[in-house]
Amino acid sequence: MKAVILAAGEGRRCRPLTQTRSKVMLPVGNRPFLEHVIRALAVNGIEDLLVVVGYQKERIMNHFEDGLRYGVRMEYFHQHETLGTAHALKTVRSKIDDEFLVLNGDNLVDGRAIHDLLSADGDNVILAALGTHSGDYGVLSVEGDCVTRIVEKPGKPCAGILNTGAYRFSPNIFDELDKTPISDRGSYELTQTVGRLIDSGKDVRAKVTSGTWSDAIFAWDLLMANSLAFDLGEMRVDGEIEDGARIRGAVGVGKGSVIRSGTYIIGPVVIGRNCDIGPNATILPTTSISDSVRIGSSSEVRNSIVMSGSRIGSGTIVTDSVIGSSCALGDQVMLETGSSLVEVEDLILRAEFGAILADGVVASGRAFMHPGTMVGATSRIGPGAVIRGWIDRGSRVI
Repeated sequence: MKAVILAAGEGRRCRPLTQTRSKVMLPVGNRPFLEHVIRALAVNGIEDLLVVVGYQKERIMNHFEDGLRYGVRMEYFHQHETLGTAHALKTVRSKIDDEFLVLNGDNLVDGRAIHDLLSADGDNVILAALGTHSGDYGVLSVEGDCVTRIVEKPGKPCAGILNTGAYRFSPNIFDELDKTPISDRGSYELTQTVGRLIDSGKDVRAKVTSGTWSDAIFAWDLLMANSLAFDLGEMRVDGEIEDGARIRGAVGVGKGSVIRSGTYIIGPVVIGRNCDIGPNATILPTTSISDSVRIGSSSEVRNSIVMSGSRIGSGTIVTDSVIGSSCALGDQVMLETGSSLVEVEDLILRAEFGAILADGVVASGRAFMHPGTMVGATSRIGPGAVIRGWIDRGSRVI
């Protein structure tokens, strides 16, 4: 069986992190979303992957190449215009001659969820999840296991059976793609295609997964996905732990990394290769630290994501935050967590997190970031500056 992975979009609502990479390449558990999807497919014996790319496609293709190191074969298809998921699926039409899977490359999914999708009855199956959400997912009306209606993004908080955006289809779905009308958002959506199947009386089943599934609609949602992404079975300490350092719980430390004396780490925490942590630093659950990160003495990082090549000075506090690649935080910088109103595109939302820093941000010593701060790529924050809200890409704050 083949699987189609939709990975062409930017993920605009995850800005500023997607200013320099697509959402599928954002890391949770120290792996890009797309890698989690690939691994979940591979463990279920699905090796032929058709990946639809678009925005920042070179970064995806350079990272995964032909997929052989993940035990799969990856073939790439370019969606030249991001006109929706139904339009994206059309690009692989010539490669499909049997039933197949469709998955979003920017969701966290595990092998159990893929197994559930494969084992479900029916020619057209939607992988579903039970949960509450803020109105940004499709909600399924189900009788038995038959889907009777899809309410796409109702726009208000609700609970129920959520459409994860993962499907198993027969090749007949391509006949329906040509009939899919353009949506109010100006794109051709796969949910509308499935809705037409339901309206025409075709059998569409829902399979509620017992596995892991998570999405990140907004940048701060990465923290929740990250908390679910730790592969406890692969946690190993391959780096150097100096005398006087203490590690508790599930902690992974990559080769070439050094955990210096007096540092205290409570898992689940994963630390990549060639990192230098401490001395006397504190790393608390649920934190992911990518390769080649330096965290200075007496700093604390809690429930955060620190991407590759970033530097955090001494006495700095990072809580409930996402730090992009190649950022530099000086000494005694504070990223304070709490509830705040956050503006994302045309929405004003209440969220609780610290700060989101895109790639290449520099914050000088004693800078203070209020809860809900979003800093665009390559911005510079001066010594002692106090910032809040949205800071545009390339800004200079003094």
